[in-house]
Amino acid sequence: MKGVIVVWVDETGRHEGMAVAVLADGGEAPPVAALGGSTAWWDSDGTVSERAVAVKGACGCGWRASGTHPVVWGDIQATEGEDARTGPFADWEYHVTTVEGLVPRDVEQMLAALHARITELSETQPVMALRTVARLQDVAPAVAVGVVRAAREAMVSWEAVGAALGCTRQSAHERFARHMTD
Repeated sequence: MKGVIVVWVDETGRHEGMAVAVLADGGEAPPVAALGGSTAWWDSDGTVSERAVAVKGACGCGWRASGTHPVVWGDIQATEGEDARTGPFADWEYHVTTVEGLVPRDVEQMLAALHARITELSETQPVMALRTVARLQDVAPAVAVGVVRAAREAMVSWEAVGAALGCTRQSAHERFARHMTD
């Protein structure tokens, strides 16, 4: 089973993931010298190096998954899990989501406080709560345009913009492209 090393790249381009070979002792397999220093997990098949018993997700940023997944010799997809979004691929995707895809904690706290305050107002001053919601609805689109503009100026793809906003590339483009200069 020889092939090209599959490297997964996240939407920001800052994370390059791969499945790395894990040996029976739990350590990562070293590069296979007899094969030109190959780091492909399938080259740790026991013929010219120690045999891998598992794989785990890894990232170019230095992250390594704590869990491992069994090697299915002869089946790269079953071992790496990219097509099924399982195994080391799913672990790497979770890593990227954790470090790139979350709303900062302080912003989450502000949003929770805002929600609680508007709920409180709705019980004691419902018209004031409605005005507050209306103001929020007025501000959100302008903020979104500014943030999308900044993202596009930073070379973030329409696919990444859509994913971050919870929609498709096409929906994001249709909604915001008229506000962009690219």
